[in-house]
Amino acid sequence: MAVLGAVLIWGLSYIVMKSTTAEYPQLLFQFWRYVAVSLVYLAIFHRSLRAMPGRIWRMGLVGLGLANFVLGFFSIYAVQLTTPTRVVVINSFIIGVVPLLRWVYDRCKPTRQEKVAIVIAIAAIALLIGPQEQGLNLGDGLAFIGMIGYAYSIVLTHRLLAEERATVSQVSFLGIAGCTLFFAAAAAVYAIFNKEAAALSALTSQPETLAGIAYMVVFVSLAANLLQVHGQRRLPPITVSILFCLEPAVTAALDYALLGNKPSFRVLLCGLLLIVATLTAAIPLKSSRPRKEATLDR
Repeated sequence: MAVLGAVLIWGLSYIVMKSTTAEYPQLLFQFWRYVAVSLVYLAIFHRSLRAMPGRIWRMGLVGLGLANFVLGFFSIYAVQLTTPTRVVVINSFIIGVVPLLRWVYDRCKPTRQEKVAIVIAIAAIALLIGPQEQGLNLGDGLAFIGMIGYAYSIVLTHRLLAEERATVSQVSFLGIAGCTLFFAAAAAVYAIFNKEAAALSALTSQPETLAGIAYMVVFVSLAANLLQVHGQRRLPPITVSILFCLEPAVTAALDYALLGNKPSFRVLLCGLLLIVATLTAAIPLKSSRPRKEATLDR
């Protein structure tokens, strides 16, 4: 339920990013968003953060931070060049990338139940992304690169929780703080060539952009991030990636509810298949033995 709550929030996030960055630089939008949420995390979880050993700091700030930066950087530009629905559809390819990364790093093979769910989810994604009138474009390519970072963040989050025994608040903060450092470096380079656009007054003069940053901070970077990490304490990475495949269906539903864009029959069928894939992975079979990595409840 925690992961599904995160999926619901993220289903709206790309619509917010697309509409609130029409007149403000996308890179700076992400920079201010991550700066704000890092300060909030420091204020709330400072005692827990002081207890972390150095190896967890390095793994989180560099590894998880870079993965989140790749997702945030390329996705914010991708959503301007294509539709939010197509971005989240491409993000759903984590269903194939996450098991590959798990096998490469940990030699962990998916169970038979997960394999069935993966096949159903991939069929749903292929159905939704099938032949399009405009074909593949630059936005699709940027979204694909962001998806690679997405998949790495799921795998690294699991390793921090399972192997390093980091807490939910620690992992959430490290991913955000590391991402902030990378965005700060990118924003500094941007400011050298675009001083007027990088001025703080350019941000404060756009209330819609400020509202978008506030939404991303409170609901996405805080609520959704904590929900995802909390959910990964009880679920293996492959199951989490399957649950994230519900995001295209959620985005399509919100697109219809908020913007009046009625989903096509293919979108509806894709959503039903993704729900079937989720149930296949999430509902344990009576004959299945729980794997040690499946839960991290403590």
